[in-house]
Amino acid sequence: MFEISLGMLPILLLFSLGIALFHTFILSGIFNVRLKPIWIMFLVDPAILGIAFLFFQKESGFIFIGLFLSVFVMGIIGIIKQGIQSTIESFRDQRKKKTPVWKIVGGALLALFAYLAFFYLGIYSFFLIFSVIILSAILPNTTNRFYFYQRVLPTSTIQSVAMGLAEISGKAKAIQPVTSPDTDTVCVGYIYTVDEISTSTDDDGRTSTSYHEISRKTNLNHFYIEDETGKIEIVPDKLQWISFSPTHSREDGSRRYQEFILDEKTDFLLIGQAFYEGSTSIFRFDEGKKVFGIAPLDMVNFANKWRPLKLRALTTLACIAVLSAIILFTPITIHGNTMVIEQRNWKEILKSNPFEGIFNR
Repeated sequence: MFEISLGMLPILLLFSLGIALFHTFILSGIFNVRLKPIWIMFLVDPAILGIAFLFFQKESGFIFIGLFLSVFVMGIIGIIKQGIQSTIESFRDQRKKKTPVWKIVGGALLALFAYLAFFYLGIYSFFLIFSVIILSAILPNTTNRFYFYQRVLPTSTIQSVAMGLAEISGKAKAIQPVTSPDTDTVCVGYIYTVDEISTSTDDDGRTSTSYHEISRKTNLNHFYIEDETGKIEIVPDKLQWISFSPTHSREDGSRRYQEFILDEKTDFLLIGQAFYEGSTSIFRFDEGKKVFGIAPLDMVNFANKWRPLKLRALTTLACIAVLSAIILFTPITIHGNTMVIEQRNWKEILKSNPFEGIFNR
């Protein structure tokens, strides 16, 4: 039997806190389980290890290994669950948009290939998962592109803004005000969304709610952004709303209705292209940089304030993931009550073909 010694216990208890962190992310983020309190797994996982050490000492080592492997088992099940749900929802959306059938079938085959590759890669698939997560955070998208340029561009006053890619801030002023459909709010512009509400109950009787957007309406005319030095006209074509929170939300039956309001009281930050049109300056979508966004200034300041903490958290998680991968790849031999960690030839492993054992069966 594999026993945990008293000297190993503090180290493994500390390691169980890292396991609890992954359990919390998987349960709340993938399975949408409402943990109450949110830190409950940081109590449960060390408690399991402590109980195993006190009452099942001969099997305590295997219980710890099972606790560690449960992260990967839960992660795999969660990824499969999320993949199936997203595939079904995507199919419904594509059919509503009258997307050609061949595109839908092609996307389904691509998803099937990803699942098969996941199972065939075996333990190597976890490196694939972490790579996809990192790439999704790095590759350009609307929000990433907006905040990237926000960090490198200086904020210009409207009177002295240079032509080209620029960052400005100020209050929005309507040229032709619009009225929101749900609250009759007179504003510069609005986004009105309708979500379908889905509820599910697990085996323990806990209910979780999810929302799926089924329609979206944007009503935004040309408007001005005004600061203490002047104002500039905004051409709203392709303008992306970043980090907006709903100003009004209500549920009626199986539908949720939300309004996102662009008002004249809030300070906003915009990134786009300053351009001369005739004798006046306008602000519009930048075709070269593919960026044109507006965000509440306080949300931008909040994101900048917490960005260093977010980077530290991601670095910590990456270190835990790398350490976990090293443990998985490190050969361990158990002799009685002794656990021997053997040295491994990493050069030989990196040169080997992970598919060799699969195709030679």
